[in-house]
Amino acid sequence: MVEGLVVWALVIPLALFGVRNSPGDLGQQPDGRRSSLGPVAAPPRGRTLAQASRVPLFWVVITAVGISGMLSTAVAFHQIDLLGERGLSSTEAAANFLPQTAAALLATLAVGALIDRVDPRWVTAVCMGLLAGGLLMGTVVAPGWSAIAFGALIGGSGGAVRTVEAGAFPRYFGTTHLGSIRGVVAAVSVGSTALGPVGFALVHDATGGYGVALVASAALPLVVGVVALLSPVPPPLAEAAVVPADARPAEPGTVPATPPE
Repeated sequence: MVEGLVVWALVIPLALFGVRNSPGDLGQQPDGRRSSLGPVAAPPRGRTLAQASRVPLFWVVITAVGISGMLSTAVAFHQIDLLGERGLSSTEAAANFLPQTAAALLATLAVGALIDRVDPRWVTAVCMGLLAGGLLMGTVVAPGWSAIAFGALIGGSGGAVRTVEAGAFPRYFGTTHLGSIRGVVAAVSVGSTALGPVGFALVHDATGGYGVALVASAALPLVVGVVALLSPVPPPLAEAAVVPADARPAEPGTVPATPPE
């Protein structure tokens, strides 16, 4: 109960007083300049959810996020037992969450710096390749460096693919309808996490181990990676037109400034 009250005390004030919908709510442009001192950006543009759903990249990224969530959650739920079968103690298996978390943070920063400069198809394919590699490594992992590599591949792929979605969707679909578009992504991501652990459990009960589940599931991200490379990418939305400051409509009751002679 105390922890819940602490969460309320920290999060609710931040949500009420610290969160803004967009820089425009503060009279600013995305680069931080105030509109009263410089050019004024035109209203943001963007594709609707229906329009975005007709773009192959939309479904590729959603599928990648869903597959990543499903399989990484499956590994997390069964991690103690899975790594225990490979000779790791319960403590060593639990400690594997550390390289997973560190790799996810580093991958998020790296992909965030690259996603505006690199074709998202290639980044998505790399993410899926890392995930497949991590799953396959789970069949041969042993105490030591291979366990760290296993955790880094699983964690890094998850952090990277979520950053692809966060960076690519505003670029190609705009921000006007980004809430509804990302809402679909969130629904798929959350729903997929419920399937992975159950699937791994069923296969484990049927085969007596996790090897079949790991190898079979590794095929899913590989297929998504190939499809990502073959999918066309829409042109990025043109940046909003910028209206010069002296071309703005005068506010009621004001006299337009006369340019010096």
